[in-house]
Amino acid sequence: MLCAAAVLMTTALSGCATSVDPAATRESLTEVTEEPTPPEAAELYDAERHPEPIVEPEDCSRYLVITVRGTGEPAKGQLLSPVAREISAARPDQIEVLDLDYPADTDVNEGGTVGVRTLVDTLNVQAEACPDQRFVLLGYSQGALVIGDALAQPDARLVGATVGEVGADAAERILSVVLYGDPRFVGSEPYNAGDYDPAVSGLLARPEGSLDAFADRLRDYCAARDFICQSTLDLDESGHVEYFDNGMQQDGAAFAITRLDPHDRADS
Repeated sequence: MLCAAAVLMTTALSGCATSVDPAATRESLTEVTEEPTPPEAAELYDAERHPEPIVEPEDCSRYLVITVRGTGEPAKGQLLSPVAREISAARPDQIEVLDLDYPADTDVNEGGTVGVRTLVDTLNVQAEACPDQRFVLLGYSQGALVIGDALAQPDARLVGATVGEVGADAAERILSVVLYGDPRFVGSEPYNAGDYDPAVSGLLARPEGSLDAFADRLRDYCAARDFICQSTLDLDESGHVEYFDNGMQQDGAAFAITRLDPHDRADS
């Protein structure tokens, strides 16, 4: 395990990186484009055939922070956990954190499809059940892929093309989206952040402009040595877990906090 700690304001941000097998990770992602037939989940979670939501409503907190973890990460102690904690600390008693319940395993076609349907349904169900609730989305690695595909139009997705779309009301209530180590990273996008090479994109780069509707609410963080968002043959695992100690956790949390309603501050 690779561990690191950093400080944002007065709160420590820290986490322990799950060990990454670069070759296996690359293989699991590239298989998304190589499968000759759609995954079973594409039919099982087809929104036209099965329109009923697969999730139940969560509590109607002022803000719902949804974390979507990377491949093999635990539900707790993941890269996104300290980011979510820092956002929560900025608005005590106003924020609920939900770790998206999806496989996050190496079968990205199947598990990613489940993830996209689960996220789409969660946002739509919450928008209907909680008229005043707004959302913050945090994703790492495969989780970043899931969030990006859920927010994109179906024809721009790699996974989840059949599982439905985020409704206009729910989409409008997404205050911020923070992604790390995104396999679908596009180097030329204006919402990118990090020390990446803008001439280089991720292993599974999305069509340029796919997330334009969220550009002012989005930060897509990419480290220069991350072979996932900077597609490279240099399979050095340390690049994909640099986010635990390169300051981007802090930056992402700060960005999300600035997007919260200033009138909701506890000290106002």
